[in-house]
This record gives sequence, C-alpha cells and structure tokens, in this order.
Amino acid sequence: MKFPRLAEQIVQGLELSVSPVALAFLDECPANIPTYGYPVPSSCVFWVRAEREVFFAPAAAHENCPVGMLTMGFPMSPKVVSTLDEFVAKMCAVSYVGAREPERIPRISNAKKGILYGPLDLFPVGPDLVLIWANARQAMVIEETVGAVCWDSDDKAVAFGRPACAALAVAVQKGKSTLSLGCSGMRTFTAVGDEKLLISVPGAQIEPLAQRLTGVIQSNNMMLSFYRQHREQFATS
Repeated sequence: MKFPRLAEQIVQGLELSVSPVALAFLDECPANIPTYGYPVPSSCVFWVRAEREVFFAPAAAHENCPVGMLTMGFPMSPKVVSTLDEFVAKMCAVSYVGAREPERIPRISNAKKGILYGPLDLFPVGPDLVLIWANARQAMVIEETVGAVCWDSDDKAVAFGRPACAALAVAVQKGKSTLSLGCSGMRTFTAVGDEKLLISVPGAQIEPLAQRLTGVIQSNNMMLSFYRQHREQFATS
C-alpha cells in the first residue's frame, strides 16, 4: 500500500500540522470498517474526525447538513429538502448569499450511497479526494506543485468561499485541485482555525503531487535565499 509513503512525503515536505484526510465515494461499507452512527451537525465534522480513524458514513448520516447533502449529491427526503429551504432562506435574508446563488452551488453527480473517510496513511482503498489543511505558505507550494498558478496555463487556480464543501464537488467534477477559503459553517463545526485553508486534491493527483513536491520546495528555498541576500543589500544600520 503506497498511501502511508505518500502521506509521509506530503506531511514532511510541507511541514503540515495535520495529516491529509482521504474520501472515497462508495455504495457499501468495506469489510471490517465501522459505520458512523452518531448525529453530527454538519458534514464537515466528518473531515476532522477522519484525521483520527477510518469509517464509513452513509448518506443518511449527513442529513443534519442539508447543504452538505446538496454538494455531495445525495438524494434528499422531503424533510431534508424543507430544512435546506430554511437554511437558504436564512442565508438570503441576511445577505450571506445572493438570491441566484443557491441553484448554482456545485454538486457531485451520480453520488454513491455513502462516503468512506479516514487518514490518508491508513486508507484501505484508492481515494477519490484528499483534503489538506494548509496555511498560506503551504497552500502556495501545493498550488505551484499542481501547476495551478502558472501564468503560461489557461487553467488558473480559483479560490472558493461558502460553502466550503462546494470546493470538494468542483474537485470531483472537474478532476482538478481546488482551494477553499472556508466558510462560517465550516469554521464553527470543525473548529479549524482561521489561518487554515482547505485544499481538495483528486485522488489521481496525489501521487504526482507527492513526487513533484520536493523539487518545488527546493526551488522556493533557493529563491528565499536569493531574496534574503537581495534584502540585505538594503539593510540600514
């Protein structure tokens, strides 16, 4: 299994404080994997719990988070649809989102019956997505590594805001790494600090990311040394 090695390369290379989390969209729970059966206020709670263990969360486990149900593409019962309408009405009433935004929120098509969550280094199957919490410097290196900030490319990086989980849907649908600035709900339910950004990397891109990371970090370190030397020429006594 290559995932422990890839996780180690990413964590050590970027000096991450939290290991990457993997997600796989499945129709059934793999053998010997526990199914999550406790109510949670939001789907993003699963992201931080997955830092510690591997588990399967069926679609129904996400129902307290109608926005998460929407972005993950899960079928919604009339009760969940009603709750979603309440959430959207509140968001529009306080001008958190514009009236036309909700219908355009990205969502995964052809959703499975649940999601397998867990630390990348312990993940038992090939992930569809890998989530990385990164500060600004780490996010810069990741975006450089996946080629999302190259000026000779027409496929530039885009930063997403609310809802944070929409960035996951975009990563799946477009097969490209996405950067989320987070949202008020994500900060509230996960307690992830304001200094952290969320990067969603398609599973197929994780191995190339780990392989290219060292070279990008070396290039940045050489430029840091160059810039510091240049700065010293202008130092005042």
